[in-house]
Amino acid sequence: MTLFRHVSLLAAMALTLSAIGCNKKTSADATQVLQQSFQSAEPEVKSSIETVNNNLKAGNYTEATKALAPIVSTRNLTEPQRQAVGVAIQQISQAIEKNPSLNTEEMYKLRAKLYKAYDGGKRF
Repeated sequence: MTLFRHVSLLAAMALTLSAIGCNKKTSADATQVLQQSFQSAEPEVKSSIETVNNNLKAGNYTEATKALAPIVSTRNLTEPQRQAVGVAIQQISQAIEKNPSLNTEEMYKLRAKLYKAYDGGKRF
């Protein structure tokens, strides 16, 4: 009976620790996937992606969104590019979640435009 009790206790502890670990949010970093997915794009698009990446790295999310929106709204994106843009949107959203003062009226409008172009306007 004691062995069963110990095994049950260990199993309960393992489940608790795994549940705690699953609730951790990881920060998205879109810069690498954006660069990789757009590496065969036209030079002007690659330049825009470089601008997006530089602004993401510097924490200039409004400027990153401004640079990303035209790419999303004017191009037929490949699936890897769509996924990379999704990671960028996630990174921007996480930054706003951490610092609500970033969600200015301008940023709200930019994000709405970006979401509309990305997925038909589903709410962010």
